[in-house]
Amino acid sequence: MNTKFNVIQVGLGSMGRIIAKLFLERKNINLKAVVDNDPKFKDVNLCNLLNIEEKKDIIVKSDLKAALSAGNVDIVFIATSSSLEKVAPLIKLAVKSGNNVISICEELSYPFQYYPKLSKELDLLAKSKNVTIVGTGINPGYLMDLLPIVITAPCQKVESIKVTRMMNSAKRRESFQRKIGIGLTFEKFNENINKKEISGHIGLTQSIYMIIAALGIDFDEINEFPPKAIITEKEFTTTYGEKIPKGYVCGLESKAIAKQNDKEIIILNFIAYAGDHEEYDSIQIKGIPSINQKIIGGIHGDLGTAAIVANLIPKVINAKSGLLTMKDLPVPCYTENIWKK
Repeated sequence: MNTKFNVIQVGLGSMGRIIAKLFLERKNINLKAVVDNDPKFKDVNLCNLLNIEEKKDIIVKSDLKAALSAGNVDIVFIATSSSLEKVAPLIKLAVKSGNNVISICEELSYPFQYYPKLSKELDLLAKSKNVTIVGTGINPGYLMDLLPIVITAPCQKVESIKVTRMMNSAKRRESFQRKIGIGLTFEKFNENINKKEISGHIGLTQSIYMIIAALGIDFDEINEFPPKAIITEKEFTTTYGEKIPKGYVCGLESKAIAKQNDKEIIILNFIAYAGDHEEYDSIQIKGIPSINQKIIGGIHGDLGTAAIVANLIPKVINAKSGLLTMKDLPVPCYTENIWKK
């Protein structure tokens, strides 16, 4: 008899709901409980919230500790914040109860430079409980870090790596569109970026650090530049019904680089704006041999993130203990047909 992986999920934001729906669809995953302290979710049946016809008795809880008390959990999945400091208490609670943790917190994807003390604390705690903690997602976690790392395998020499993610943000969820400033004036966009009221993309520097750590690259400096607004040349209506006038922000461009001897050795370009333009994910390796990889149409960020999380569950459970990153795990792949041992 095949045994499912038991999962508790924390966080039912827009991305959390997409992932919860996939968990319910996966034949090898048993979503035991869902936690969110937003009052609007109190005592709500998850299937009703997700508009799923097949009803399961999963009532949203407001407290992770209470959910953990039922025991027999393999993974706690956390989708609450991009900030590691905000997510850390939940991670600690899950680990102290003897559970593995997967999170889409962007700062957890490679936390060692920004949070050395907290990273060490989480690593030691996970090892003491013989469990694994990992931060993941489509980006950071896969497209602009793990994938270019893997693509360098046939190279005898690597001189530079350039990764570009070109997205039509109009196809993404409303929260993502607002996060990149769609609908703002140019002045308001820059004001909100400076005040950190909108974040743009989070994770470029973490991705560079992961690539550097995996390949052992020497570098002099890493720079992540402030996001630049992209202005629409014509009026358009967003997928959530808001009209955006000509001359307003329709997206942004973010860039981060690593340099050695004044030469750019890693370049990451993240471009997301609403418009009729080509979408793709490209990786250019300059070396021996040089490699140019282009994913035509790009990978859908929301669907890809949900899949990465679900597919990682068997990998994380069988990984070594500690605070790991995507480069430290067994090779990720589609795992719906992998069952708990």
